[in-house]
Parts: sequence; structure tokens; C-alpha cells
Amino acid sequence: MKCSHLIARRNRSECSALEAPYTPSLFELSEYCRTGGHRKCPFYMRGMVAAPARSDGLARRVSL
Repeated sequence: MKCSHLIARRNRSECSALEAPYTPSLFELSEYCRTGGHRKCPFYMRGMVAAPARSDGLARRVSL
């Protein structure tokens, strides 16, 4: 199962887990992005931390 943050752009792939566009390396693509191992990816974890953190429903971005 590929990572939900992986986006195919023309001839390259991008990671949308970060606020700025990021192009994963070949190692990251094979180790994390295109496998079930994406839950071990540090960028995937950052995306999980940036989920809504307040009970009033307002989303707050967290910088790591």
C-alpha cells in the first residue's frame, strides 16, 4: 500500500506531508513511499502530528 502523501507529478513524485514540496530520494521511495512501511517515514509522522490539535476544531500546524 503506497503512502497517501505520495503525489505523482509528470516525471517525478512529490511528498505532500510537509508544507513545502519535497521530492523523495530513490531510497525513500522504495523504503517508505511505495510500501506499507510508509508509517515509519519521519515525514509521514510529521503529517500525523500536524492533525487538528485543539478540541474546538481549529487546526494548528506544528513545526518540528
